[in-house]
Amino acid sequence: MDFLFLAPYTKRTVRSCTRAEPPFRWDLGLLRWKAYRSIARPMSDQSHTSHSVLPDEQDLLRAFFDASIDFVYIKDLSGTYIAMNAAGAHALDLEPDEIVGKTDMEIFPPETAARWRDEDLRVQQSGRSITIEQELILDGRPAYLHTVKAPWLDASGRVIGTVGVSRDVTDSRIAEMKARAVESRFQKLFAADLLGIHIPDRFGAITEANDEFLRITGYTRADLEAGKVRWDTMTPAEYGPLDQAHIAEAAARGSCTPYEKEYIRKDGSRVPIMCGYTLLEGSSDQYIAFIQDLTALRKSEEALRQAEKLATASRFAASMAHEINNPLGAVTNLIYLALSNGSLDPQTREFLESADKELSRVSRVVTQTLRFHKQLTAPLRADLAEIMESMIPLFASRLHQQHATIIREFKPGSPLLCFHNDLRHAFANLVGNALDALRSEGRIRLRIRRGCSWGETLRPGIIVTVADNGHGIPDAMQKRLFEPFFTTKEETGTGLGLWATQSIVRKHHGRISVRTSTDAQRHGTVFRIFFPQDGIDAMP
Repeated sequence: MDFLFLAPYTKRTVRSCTRAEPPFRWDLGLLRWKAYRSIARPMSDQSHTSHSVLPDEQDLLRAFFDASIDFVYIKDLSGTYIAMNAAGAHALDLEPDEIVGKTDMEIFPPETAARWRDEDLRVQQSGRSITIEQELILDGRPAYLHTVKAPWLDASGRVIGTVGVSRDVTDSRIAEMKARAVESRFQKLFAADLLGIHIPDRFGAITEANDEFLRITGYTRADLEAGKVRWDTMTPAEYGPLDQAHIAEAAARGSCTPYEKEYIRKDGSRVPIMCGYTLLEGSSDQYIAFIQDLTALRKSEEALRQAEKLATASRFAASMAHEINNPLGAVTNLIYLALSNGSLDPQTREFLESADKELSRVSRVVTQTLRFHKQLTAPLRADLAEIMESMIPLFASRLHQQHATIIREFKPGSPLLCFHNDLRHAFANLVGNALDALRSEGRIRLRIRRGCSWGETLRPGIIVTVADNGHGIPDAMQKRLFEPFFTTKEETGTGLGLWATQSIVRKHHGRISVRTSTDAQRHGTVFRIFFPQDGIDAMP
């Protein structure tokens, strides 16, 4: 009986040939085997000498079969192995003789065997070859096989089994999976917009960038696709030598040390950034790079510097107040003794009484300065009305100069667990801002009352209101009022007062809101603060 045989990876079957045809030939680089009988069986049909295979041809076929590094096997219609080459058997830690005569169910796990049996039946029923990727466990680890299965036909073209060739592609498949995993992680990082990630070259072009990069630089994706986004044109001239030094470092080491510089945004403004880059594999000109917006960090650093300046000024003021307090007490006592002299003329007495009043005012200012400096380590229960009242004398001189009036709408009886020096600072900031906004003979209304929070939760607490009839705040500035370093007083403002006030209110789990109007008929600003009745102990 003559059979057809499958050449490795040709996906073609070859019928038995006559003696006049050569047993092997090359065709378009693909080796196709032509043999008189399958090497899979013993040659039991030797009586038909006209169809017998010459010994040297049979030996050559069997040598090629066993020497192949691919796994070559033949199964009959029932799935029983007729032949398996050495490479395939040894991959399973078996010998070919231990496989022949068995089915996949006797060798492999049931799930794997069932899947492979379905593939065999599909080939046998369709009469066509298939190419598939198979997965199994070899030597205790996952293995991947690239497999071609084709029908095994007899001389009459009848399907009598399956021929398969499998190649172990585990290493390449694992490498592909690792590459896909790395690419997936990179794509997630790229899309997360944590950093401005982009693909530049050393000549200035940027071919790809994420949304965060475009946000930082102010350009659009259309600008990027049009080639308008270039790191060389965005870099101010003074950073040129710094860039060239780090490009040289990247050329030598493959990557550069991250460094700080600035970019010129599309609108012409400058943005401080930290950047770094690594050469792409196989390239000497193209990088993968990142930039980080340092604007917020710069503002935080400036805030710390300003806070340190304020703390230093506070310590200096406290030291000065302490030094002034001692001679001030002595002068006050001397005036008291002078006023005790009954022989003073009326004018001298009037002068001494005026001096005594001014010294009393100086004494109150000194006392408040010392209170501002004193820091509490734990909150204390204090009356908001007393805190507000103790702050007002600080502005007595300005109130007099501006002919301004403070309207008090509070009385003792609003205790709160708080850091009272912080609240005194917050109230002073609001009153100081109100005075800055007032025109001549303006009014400031200070109100403290019990009430509930506005919004969804009606929590009981204390509401503090500081209102003025000043010029109001323009709409364009209202959204930025509580930003650090934003000020409506360009010449005298630091931009830290309202930011510090909001921080103090939040520290006490409170809320602050503002209403303002610049209307010519009805103008002014109202700051409203709500403190939960439990004060610092209230849940945020």
